[in-house]
Amino acid sequence: MYVAEQRSGSILAVDFGNVQTRALLIDLVDGFYRLVARGDTRTTAGFPANDARLGLNRVVDQITSVTGRKLLTTDGKVISPEQNDRSGVDYFVMTASTGRTMRTVLVGLVPDVSIASARRALAGTYVEIVESMTLEDGRSQEEEINAIVASRPDLIFITGGMEGGAEEPVLRQAKVVQQALRLIKGGRKPAVLYAGNSALGPTMRDLFGALATIFIAPNVRPTLDEEELEGAQAQLALVYNDQQAKRGGFGAITRMSRNGVLPTAQSYNLITDYLGQSSGHNVLTVDIGSAVGILSAYIDKHVTTSIRTDIGLGHSADSLLGTVGEAAINRWLPFITTSNQIRHYALNKTLVPGSIPETIKGTFLEHAFLRAGIGALAEASRPTWSKQLSTPQNALTPHFHTIIGAGAGLTQTGSSGFGALLLLDALQATGTARIQMDSFGVVAALGSLAYSNQEAVVQVLESSSLETLGTVFSVTGVPAINRPVMHVRIKTSDGQVVKHHVPGGHLWVFPLGIGKTATVDVSVGRGLNIGGKGRVKMTAEGGTVGLIFDGRGRPLPLALDAQGRAAQIPMWIAEMTGNPQTDIPSDWLTDAIDDSTGVEMEAEDAVRKAKDRGGLFGGGRRKTAPAPAAKPKQSRPEAEAAVAEKSSASVQNELDDLRGG
Repeated sequence: MYVAEQRSGSILAVDFGNVQTRALLIDLVDGFYRLVARGDTRTTAGFPANDARLGLNRVVDQITSVTGRKLLTTDGKVISPEQNDRSGVDYFVMTASTGRTMRTVLVGLVPDVSIASARRALAGTYVEIVESMTLEDGRSQEEEINAIVASRPDLIFITGGMEGGAEEPVLRQAKVVQQALRLIKGGRKPAVLYAGNSALGPTMRDLFGALATIFIAPNVRPTLDEEELEGAQAQLALVYNDQQAKRGGFGAITRMSRNGVLPTAQSYNLITDYLGQSSGHNVLTVDIGSAVGILSAYIDKHVTTSIRTDIGLGHSADSLLGTVGEAAINRWLPFITTSNQIRHYALNKTLVPGSIPETIKGTFLEHAFLRAGIGALAEASRPTWSKQLSTPQNALTPHFHTIIGAGAGLTQTGSSGFGALLLLDALQATGTARIQMDSFGVVAALGSLAYSNQEAVVQVLESSSLETLGTVFSVTGVPAINRPVMHVRIKTSDGQVVKHHVPGGHLWVFPLGIGKTATVDVSVGRGLNIGGKGRVKMTAEGGTVGLIFDGRGRPLPLALDAQGRAAQIPMWIAEMTGNPQTDIPSDWLTDAIDDSTGVEMEAEDAVRKAKDRGGLFGGGRRKTAPAPAAKPKQSRPEAEAAVAEKSSASVQNELDDLRGG
């Protein structure tokens, strides 16, 4: 670690999410950059405020109340540079994931070359690829023009042609795009990003300069065997900034920021890359937000980032259900439910994305969606990982030295042990790994800062801004249930020696505090391994949870029936958190009542209308609206009838908001 050479350098970093806006104040403390204060509030970029500045003012006011430092002028502008009285900051940087994704048309020569590189370049930006054109798709020029116009793009991304290679085919496709732009009437013209043969850069400016905003990046595929994505990703960040500046009050904010607004996903890409390079180990970072799921992995000196706009716990809950299917949700539920009840939960979360579960069943559903979403992200990333590192047989993920969880679904469970369990369940981590949580949203906020002050990024990350939960040892294989499968010997720094046998199908936690280490010696039974080894001896780091020994096996032996899961899941929660086990009521394991088909159709129609209006990205009010249900049958308990009645009123209020009534 190195000391900053100059005093100037206070930083305000803000991340605008679909539901939450988070701010960090970073400053020099004894010569090192440290996280000084933080705040969070509801995002106001969407309905009803439609002005992100309101959320910015609120979150900065929180920091001011804690530190006493005035950071905003009376008209809401960030004071910069820092003044002699310590008001203001020297740098204001921001990231955002709020709003709808950019509808993108890809134009290239060959699907497996230029188009493939373009797709990887887009991995750090919130886009929805709505159309793709290559020399191989067989459509006429007229059909291609119609396809572009009909797709209503926000961005047209043109690639193709290696350096010193083909020009005419690329130019021919660019002229198709030019004709399509001339036919697009009304509204905003899409931006054009060109990242092909650099010899055509000036020609592209001439073709599109009068029709659209044109961005030029270095060739993403300069040779057949070489790929250069960084330049295109930097230009994509500018395109994203340009799009964001035109909505929800972001224009005034981006003019205050040194780097404009960077896509939050690029932050995960940059920070994961840094953590991997600095440690020399594989690193995985995962964030399931309200509308978007992000998984960034550093493997074998390469970082890949996957963004899924159909994987989220709020705005995208209904899309998540459609992506993973009911079976993926049901496999994590310790009670019997019906298709309609799962569907109602998803629809209600889509309508009221900021709501939090009010009941135990609702909490189990929330975490079932979370586990299924992370699992789907990991599954989608496997093809990319397999090219760089072999994944153990029957394992969902390869071995990662460090696993970082982010997003309220993981970080705001009320228990560090529970958050660690959710990560272990969803990713089925193998071998040994350090588990961390980004409870303060540091990773999302620091990405934009990396472009202007790398020193601050390094020092903030090194100053325990990420919560270390501890080190996990996971058994791969099929262990004998309730028979000793992990033989553990722990020697602490003060000389204490602890021996323990972990039975198959169980977890055991040894409390070892933050900053403390211990020598751990673990051996496993025949047919089992920890990271491919029958015995592991290492110095392990503790944390807010401690040392975690997972004897459940990989793949995770989750029961196929609700009765079996009712025995497993509460037991695992108790073992990880240290809380008494909460048994599942017997009536939860009988056939569920399904009497709400009509309400499902109404809720689905409301979601469709809200999406048509763009209202689903407005954040909504922070209130809990239980899943809509029809009038309960007389045989149901009175408590369920009360919940159902309350649900109808809550959903109706939300629909009124979405309609602007």
